[in-house]
Amino acid sequence: MFLQLGSVGFGGPQAHLALLRSVIVERHHWVDPSDFDEGLGLCEVLPGPSSSQMAILLGWFCKGPLGGLLSGVCFLLPGLVVVLVLSELWRRGQGLPGTTQLALVMQPLVAALIWSFALTGLQRLEQAWQRWSSALIFGVITAGSLLGIAVPIALALVLCGVARLLARSHQAMLVPWWSVPFSAAMPLLEPRIQLLLDLSGVFLKAGLLVFGGGFVIIPLLENQVLAQGWLSSGGFLDGVAIGQLSPGPVVLTSAFVGYQAGWSSGSAPFALLAALVATAAMFAPSFGFILLGAPVLQTLRQQSGVQRFLEGVRAAIPGAVGAAALALSAESLRSVSTRTGQGQWLLVLIAITLQHQLGVKAEWILMGGLVLGIAATALGSTL
Repeated sequence: MFLQLGSVGFGGPQAHLALLRSVIVERHHWVDPSDFDEGLGLCEVLPGPSSSQMAILLGWFCKGPLGGLLSGVCFLLPGLVVVLVLSELWRRGQGLPGTTQLALVMQPLVAALIWSFALTGLQRLEQAWQRWSSALIFGVITAGSLLGIAVPIALALVLCGVARLLARSHQAMLVPWWSVPFSAAMPLLEPRIQLLLDLSGVFLKAGLLVFGGGFVIIPLLENQVLAQGWLSSGGFLDGVAIGQLSPGPVVLTSAFVGYQAGWSSGSAPFALLAALVATAAMFAPSFGFILLGAPVLQTLRQQSGVQRFLEGVRAAIPGAVGAAALALSAESLRSVSTRTGQGQWLLVLIAITLQHQLGVKAEWILMGGLVLGIAATALGSTL
C-alpha cells in the first residue's frame, strides 16, 4: 500500500498528507483520525519531511517499529528510483546539444521556487522579533558570501533556536552566533571512503535541521556541496528540480548529489552506493525519531522550552533560504545586461508570480519549463 502511495505522491507535502489520510484513515480505517491528527502534530515539530515521517509513523501505529521501517522505505522508494534514473540521464546529457538551452530555462524556474518559498515563509512571521531574526540571518549569510566567509548554516539555525529559548521576554536575545568558531577535521582516508564519510556527515546534519519544509535543505547544503566540488551552482539547481519532479519529498535531492559525487570518484556501482549513503543519512533522523522515540517526543513537544527553541529556528529559516536563493541566482543566472540574462530573470519573475501570487503548483511550473526548453531547442532558438 505505501509503495503504491509513494508512486503517486506528486504535489508536495500537503498533497502527500491528504493522500495518506484518505487511504489509511478514511478508506482502510487502519488508524484512528485522532491518532492521525496527534501524529501529524508530532511530525510537524520534528526535523525532516513531514509527509515521509507521517508514513513511517502510520506504519508504526499499525505494526510497530518493523511496520514503520517498512512503510517508510516503501513510501520513499518510488521517488528514489525516479531521482536515480533522472540523475543518470542528467549526467549523460551534460555537454549534449540542447541541454544547455534546457538548463537556461529550468535553473531560473527553480531559483524562483526557492524565492517563493522564502517569501511565503517571511509572510507567515507575525511578530517583530521573528522578522528581525530572519533579516539578521539573511544579512549575515549574504555578507559572509560577499566576503568569502563560509557561515555554518546549521550552527546558525541552532543558535537562533537557543537565543529564543533563552529569551526572557517576547523579544529574542541577540546572540553573536557568527563569532562562534566552527571547524571540522576528518582523517585522511582512502578517497572513496572519505567521500562516503563526507556525504554521511553533510546529509546527516541537514536531516537533523530540515524544519519548515523541504526547501530548507538548500541553505543547509549549498555551501558544502559547492565547496566540495560535488556540483556547480547550476547543477545543484538542476538537482533541486529533479527532487521536485519526483513523487516524493524534495529532499531526495540528496540522492542526486550523492550520485553525481560518486560518479566523479568512481563508476556506476560506486555512484549508486554514494546516492544510497547520502539518502540514508538524510532520512536517518526521521526514522530514528519516529521508530525509537515517538512516545517520548510526543510528550516533549508539549514542553514550552522545546516550543520556544523551534520558534527561534523557524523564524530564521526564511532568511536562510532567501540568502541561499540570492547566492544561487547570482551564480547560476546570466548577467541582466545580456539578452539571455534578461530572459532568465524574466522567467524568475513570471514563476514567482505564478506560484506566490496565483498559487500554481511547483511541479506544473517545472513541467512548463521542460516543455518550453525542449520547444526552444527543437526550434533552434535561444533564450
